[in-house]
Amino acid sequence: MTDTSRALKPVLTFLRQYEPLSQMLVVHQEYLAMYLEQVFYAENNDIFLPQDGVTDCLYIIKNGCVSGETEQRMRSDEMTSPVKNLKEKMAPGHCFPISALVNKRAVNFQHRAIKSTICYRLRKSHFEYLMRQSIIFHDFILKQ
Repeated sequence: MTDTSRALKPVLTFLRQYEPLSQMLVVHQEYLAMYLEQVFYAENNDIFLPQDGVTDCLYIIKNGCVSGETEQRMRSDEMTSPVKNLKEKMAPGHCFPISALVNKRAVNFQHRAIKSTICYRLRKSHFEYLMRQSIIFHDFILKQ
């Protein structure tokens, strides 16, 4: 076993636990594993916000939990106060923000780590390559 394959083994083990990543060809799983970066977010840290602009990465939750929230202003008397509206709660294996990445736009929701969370991050160029190479990945992404 080479140093590279030894280093990729934990990532490949993770990927093989979640569909459709587990259904991809081994060569595509290895490509994905090779280009994933680990990113840590402390509890209540924002991962990204709509005002951050066009997203350029796909995230896969390794461990922890992420929320997708919108903020609405509620009027009570003469004051307005923000109210968080939970749209989505994401757990390990969940990929996001697929729609924003595919459509080359900003996210619609604030994405925040509900508790300490580690995500794998895939840069847009590697995401696009994998979309062209893996029918399984391509179909999964377009169905989201």
